[in-house]
Amino acid sequence: MVTPVSIVKCRRYDDEEVLEKLRLSIDLIGGIGSFVKKGDRVLLKPNLLYGKAPEKAVTTHPSIIRGVIQIVRENGGIPFLGDSPGIGNSVGVAEKAGIKRVADAMDCPVIEFNRPVLPPERKGRFFKNIEIDQAIFEADVIINLPKWKTHAQMLLTLGVKNLFGCVPGQRKALWHLKAGEDHKIFAQMLVDIYLMIQPSLTILDGIVGMEGNGPGSGDPVPLGLILASGNPLILDQIVCDLVGISRNSLMTNRVAFEQGLGRNGIEVVGERVEDVKIRHFKLPNLTRVDWNLPGFVKKAFKNALNSKPVIDQEICKLCNQCVEICPPEALKGNEKGLVFDYGKCIRCFCCQEICPEGAITIQQGWALKLVGRRQRAEGRM
Repeated sequence: MVTPVSIVKCRRYDDEEVLEKLRLSIDLIGGIGSFVKKGDRVLLKPNLLYGKAPEKAVTTHPSIIRGVIQIVRENGGIPFLGDSPGIGNSVGVAEKAGIKRVADAMDCPVIEFNRPVLPPERKGRFFKNIEIDQAIFEADVIINLPKWKTHAQMLLTLGVKNLFGCVPGQRKALWHLKAGEDHKIFAQMLVDIYLMIQPSLTILDGIVGMEGNGPGSGDPVPLGLILASGNPLILDQIVCDLVGISRNSLMTNRVAFEQGLGRNGIEVVGERVEDVKIRHFKLPNLTRVDWNLPGFVKKAFKNALNSKPVIDQEICKLCNQCVEICPPEALKGNEKGLVFDYGKCIRCFCCQEICPEGAITIQQGWALKLVGRRQRAEGRM
């Protein structure tokens, strides 16, 4: 079975232009009628990491939200919007991100993900007891609306990673803690969440994305693209092609491939990949090396083979949001500011993800730096 992915150019966040390009992106993969029927309750799941202005490229842009609401309504669907932000609540974050104003004007409710339930069908391959918000299972259709961003732990946060926000509140931190330092285990959990939710439609906001120190403190970068597909695993692979990295570089892809997922034929419609490739896209630093080394070697060379979060004390405003979100409680304060206990740190980089000032960055070990240079030279990163 061939799965289509549409690539459509969109220059700017003009409401009329965005609406036109959203229509085109959906029409190219079968039209909204293939996903939404009259009377369907349609949950829109944007990226609401935390409350930042739209131009910071931290959250899905309000113009995307406006356009999708209108398209869903035109086909008789009943839209509502929800997420579980890293810090704060969905209503407050949506307001700061300019999304609530749009949702209110279009009479689209913004709900909190605060009703964790076990999925009625345990579709996960390994993680079968992940609690998902009940709103997911009350919706007839789920439209996944990720933002194109880098991610210190997972390399990129796209269609599959965006579904982690369907895990309510502090439960996300608990699952980070269970995964520990093994990024492959965390990626497996993300793929299992995808299998539980399986959104009907994924539309990626790549008009302005984020590069560098993402997903919360990177640099906005104009990409000028909207992608759409019925399968986020397939969409994520095409983004890898667009930024010029191996599809296996994205750990969620690698885990899915090992399970025989996402291997179906892919048909790219709209723009051709080779015509809209993103040149010189700044990826985050590698955070670890997955070599098959003996355990005692990995332990001895832990700092050389891994990255760690570091705090710029001059930028840090001591808001303590990183302290509150840290799953293993590896951050504490002293007379000089906040400091890490790297013995406890599991390298989930939640602290870096949530820092509103961009005061936390990722520092590579010396062996990791050498590997990163080699992989970039070989075009694998």
